[in-house]
Amino acid sequence: MFFSILFFFIGFYILIKGANFLIDGASSLSRRFNVSPFVIGLVIVGIGTSIPEFAISTIANIAGKNEIALGTIIGSNTFNILFILGLTALFFPLTMKQEWVSRDMVWNVIAVLGAILLVIPFNGGMISRPEGILMLLLFFYWLYQTVEKSDGQEEGRFQIKEFAFPIAAGLIIAGFAGIFLGGKWVVDGATAIARELGMGEALIGLTIVGIGTSLPELVASFAAARKKQTGIVVGNIIGSNIFDFLMILGINAVIKPIKFPFHLSFDIIITLITTLLLYQAMFIGEKYVFKRWQGLIFVSLYILYIIYIMSA
Repeated sequence: MFFSILFFFIGFYILIKGANFLIDGASSLSRRFNVSPFVIGLVIVGIGTSIPEFAISTIANIAGKNEIALGTIIGSNTFNILFILGLTALFFPLTMKQEWVSRDMVWNVIAVLGAILLVIPFNGGMISRPEGILMLLLFFYWLYQTVEKSDGQEEGRFQIKEFAFPIAAGLIIAGFAGIFLGGKWVVDGATAIARELGMGEALIGLTIVGIGTSLPELVASFAAARKKQTGIVVGNIIGSNIFDFLMILGINAVIKPIKFPFHLSFDIIITLITTLLLYQAMFIGEKYVFKRWQGLIFVSLYILYIIYIMSA
């Protein structure tokens, strides 16, 4: 138990340092190549911080541990929206752009809804290889649309540190390495602790592993919000969620068809509800602003959800 706790805290520290390196490098590249911070958040930060989910889900799926693989993705996405965006908005209210809402938040809903339509009513809850290919095609179409329609304009009122290209690239590589290594140690330590406490695999995936693999998104979002890079904050979460449901599930289904346990139906529907709540929140009060009081509600909802699944 002692070493599990030690690895957990050391891993968390490495995560924080890695996230800061990643944000600095990504922000610098966004200015150098005239790419908007939102797209950088979606493509580099959002996808890059999903590497732990990808690695764990793929290994678990190949090993036949579908509950851990699916629980990790579902738990991570619910945590991303309710807790990470909620907690970030509680400290740093987030002002969105219209296209982030009308394009990418809608795609987030499509990704989760598409997964539900595949796993619940059809094929006996199985995502087949052809369906996995379809999910991958949808992911690359979304990615193409996002990059193609980006106006290349930055949030110019904020200062972004500029580094020489080799340094910026080195920061990004070091950030990814720190996020992957730190995330692995956090998840390994937390999972060992959870197993000693007698938790089931699905619950481990939804809570310990799902939350643990989302720690990169948490620290990356806070680091970006503190530096007034709202585009990276929102793009990080939305990019990560779309990547999880379309790319990770798609690749895993192509490698090995995924059997969906029916008892996870409630949890994936909760994930869909959270994506719809986030979209709806953009039209309450001041348009396209995720406010402090909304962030408080989201965090509270997540705490209630965790209490429910832990006691069920």
